[in-house]
Amino acid sequence: MKGQHIAGVAAVAAVSALVGLAGCGLFQDEHVKKGADLYAYYCSHCHGESGKPNQGFNWKLMPDPKPKDLSNKDEMSTLKDQEIFETISRDMKDTTPQVGDKIGDDEFAVPTMPTFKYTLSEEELWSLVAFVRTLHGTKIEKKDFAALKKERPKSAPIPRPTVTATPAEETKQAARGKQLYFNKYGCNACHKTGDTGGEVGPPLDRAGFRLNGPWVYRWIKYPQIMKPHTKMPNLGVSDDDAKALMFYLKTLNAPPPDKPLPASS
Repeated sequence: MKGQHIAGVAAVAAVSALVGLAGCGLFQDEHVKKGADLYAYYCSHCHGESGKPNQGFNWKLMPDPKPKDLSNKDEMSTLKDQEIFETISRDMKDTTPQVGDKIGDDEFAVPTMPTFKYTLSEEELWSLVAFVRTLHGTKIEKKDFAALKKERPKSAPIPRPTVTATPAEETKQAARGKQLYFNKYGCNACHKTGDTGGEVGPPLDRAGFRLNGPWVYRWIKYPQIMKPHTKMPNLGVSDDDAKALMFYLKTLNAPPPDKPLPASS
């Protein structure tokens, strides 16, 4: 009888352990699914549905270096989960030679790869990592998703900026804004000017005619306040950088296109 009791206890413990493992697996799968949805919305236009080169509609329009092949197991397996997390949740760096930010040898700083640090919650960011791991046939290491922050970052109300400046100051600001546009925030990855640039967002070569300065400033600072479901992430742009970008966009006054722009633009 005593032996039967011990065997019964052992069986219950074994079943409990299996249920616990299954529950953990289901919990992980839940976050892989959440990551898949976020990836499809924010990432697939450049990285492709399954992470392969030239699969996303915007891939071929982007400057070098092109988006990484997320399906390449040999390369992606060399990255730790934390490194992938830090890539999508970093602060943007100015990559302009000599005058830009200091960038470490092992630091990821590709302007055309945006950050989602100021757009998604900690839980969502790690869910993205979990999904990206599936694209090259591996799994995220054990992660306590329950302990992660689930609220998205919030921004304080953005005051109306000072948009007046002397011609000399505007010229100086616009030159800096152009540098930031290409070399820090990688706006050309998603926006076309002339014949170059991406097509995720609207073309900006007539932004000087079409856009209002204070509106542009607010949009750059926190696009989700202006349009909650926009695909444009909050890039953590400083007040000074936002003003410089605003003055640069003011200089973009291309002639009207031969054909009307699509309605989506």
